[in-house]
Amino acid sequence: MMRALSLVILLAVYWALLSGQFHNSFLITCGVVCIAFVCWMAMRMGLVDDEGAPARYYVGLLLYVPYIIWQVILANWDVLKRIWASELPIDPRLTRIPYSTRAGFVTVTYANSITLTPGTVTMQVTETEMLIHSLTKEGEDSLLEGDMERQCKKLEGG
Repeated sequence: MMRALSLVILLAVYWALLSGQFHNSFLITCGVVCIAFVCWMAMRMGLVDDEGAPARYYVGLLLYVPYIIWQVILANWDVLKRIWASELPIDPRLTRIPYSTRAGFVTVTYANSITLTPGTVTMQVTETEMLIHSLTKEGEDSLLEGDMERQCKKLEGG
């Protein structure tokens, strides 16, 4: 029941942020009805579990989002410099990066964070490592240092 409540709250906040409609009672009613329907369907389908509504990670994600936004900005800047300055090398490479996250949600967050940062793409995830394509040696070295993994592991209390 607590997970369903957290899903209702999350959906309500998301709807409010996207719609910005706080003055129109018809739209607010439609939002409430839609949220109730989605939660009812999710519960009937068995999706309101730790994977479908990982409420225990929400607070940690609030701290993680500024970090990943900053990493995306830095990676964009690096790729932009390499596009415009021909003297900066682009040296594509495939690398297997070991990881030690325990929770599936955190592993997926880590893999998606790698893909979100320009210049790197997660191509495959196994039980112990990820196959990463990176445009540069610096991008590869950054992942091997493990700062992004450490930030993700904070989500699971590590």
